[in-house]
Amino acid sequence: MSWERYHSVWLILIFGWVTNYMVRSSLSPLLIPIIQEFNLTYTQAGILATAFFYAYTMMQLPSGHIGDRLGRKFVLVLCTSWWGLMSLLTGLANSFFSIFIFRFLTGVGEGAYFSNDRPIISAYTPEKKRGFGQGISFIGLGIGMFIGISLAGWISDALGWRAVFLIYAIPSFLASLLIFIFIKEPKMKEFKKNIHIPYSVIFKNRDLWLLYIGGISGIYALWVIGTWAPAIFKEMGAKSIAQSSFYSSLLGLSAIPGLSLTGIISDRLIKKGRGRKGLISIEFFLIAFFMFLLGYGLDNKINLHLFIFLFFMAGFFIWGHWAAFYALLPDIVPYEILGTTYGLTNTIHFIGSIIAPWATGWIKDITASFSWGLYLSSIFCILGGILIFSVRPSFRFGMERKIFIDNISHR
Repeated sequence: MSWERYHSVWLILIFGWVTNYMVRSSLSPLLIPIIQEFNLTYTQAGILATAFFYAYTMMQLPSGHIGDRLGRKFVLVLCTSWWGLMSLLTGLANSFFSIFIFRFLTGVGEGAYFSNDRPIISAYTPEKKRGFGQGISFIGLGIGMFIGISLAGWISDALGWRAVFLIYAIPSFLASLLIFIFIKEPKMKEFKKNIHIPYSVIFKNRDLWLLYIGGISGIYALWVIGTWAPAIFKEMGAKSIAQSSFYSSLLGLSAIPGLSLTGIISDRLIKKGRGRKGLISIEFFLIAFFMFLLGYGLDNKINLHLFIFLFFMAGFFIWGHWAAFYALLPDIVPYEILGTTYGLTNTIHFIGSIIAPWATGWIKDITASFSWGLYLSSIFCILGGILIFSVRPSFRFGMERKIFIDNISHR
C-alpha cells in the first residue's frame, strides 16, 4: 500500500492526541501525592480531577461551530498551543485552588481539539475506510494515556509531581507547529457547501439523541478507571506510585487493538449493509461485563495479573466502541454541520466525565472501596447499550438512516 495524503493527516493528528492525553491523564497518578501534600479527601481529589472536564465539556459545541465557520486548522493550531501553556502553569501551581484553575483552563484548550480533528479525519479518509480511519487516528488517545500515566509516576517519584506538567508541555507545542505546517484545510466545495442544512436538525433528530444520551456511560466508564486506576491498583497491593501508574497506563495501550479492530469490523458490517450501531451496543454490554468483574475482583482481591487482564479488556471495549461510533456520525450527518454535531455529541457524552471522578471518590469515602463505583459504571453501560441499539432500525442490524433524509428531503 502506497503512502497517501490521508496517512500523513492521520499521523499528525494522532500525535496531537498523544500530547492531548499526556497532559490530560497526567493528573491521575499525581492525585496520590497531591492528596498527601494538600491533605485532601478522595471526594475533594475527585472534584479537582473534574475541573478539566467542566471546561472540556463546555467547549465542545462552540469550538465545533467555530471550526465550521472559521476553519478547523485555525482552531487546532490555537488549542494545542493553549494546553501546552496551561500545562506549564499547572507545574508552577502551589495551591489546590491554582491547580483547579489551571486544569480548568487546560480543558478549555483540549476541548476544542475533538470537534475539529474528527471532521478533518472524515474529510481526508476514503469513505470505504471511514471506520478504520476514525479508529486508527484515535489511537493517539491511548498512546498518550499510556505515556502520560506511566511516565508521570516515574517522573513524580524522581523529580516531584510538578515536573510532570513542565515536561509534558514541550510535545504539545511541537504538535501545534506540525499542524500549522502540514495540515491543509479541507475544501468545503468538495462537500456540497451549496446545500443549506440548518443546524437545528442536530437538536431535533431522534436517533442522534439516542446516540448522545447512550454514549454518556462510555465516557463515564473511561474516567472511573482513567482517574482512579492508580489508586485502585494501590488498593490491590501495588507498592509504589510508579508501579500503580505502570499498571494503570495499560488502559492506554488497550486503545490500539480496540480501536483498530472495531474500526475494521464496523467497515465490514457497512459493506454488508448491517450498520454500525449493533456493534457499538455489543461493546457497551461487554464494557458493563468487565467493569462488573473489576468490581468483583477488587472486592475479593483476586490474582493481580488476572485483575490487570480484566482491566485491559475493559479498556479494549471502552476505546473500541468509539471507532464505530465516530464513523457512524459522518455516515448519517452532512459534512456541512459535522463539526457542530461532533461538538454537541462530545458535550453531552462528557457529562459522564464530570460526574465519574467525584462520584467514584465519594463512593470510596463512604464505602472505603472503589468496587461499588465500578458496579455503578457497569449498570450505566447496560443502559447506554440499550439506548444505542434503539437507533433506527431499532434492535436489529441494519443501515442507519441519514438525518437529512428525515429533515430535508421529506419536509
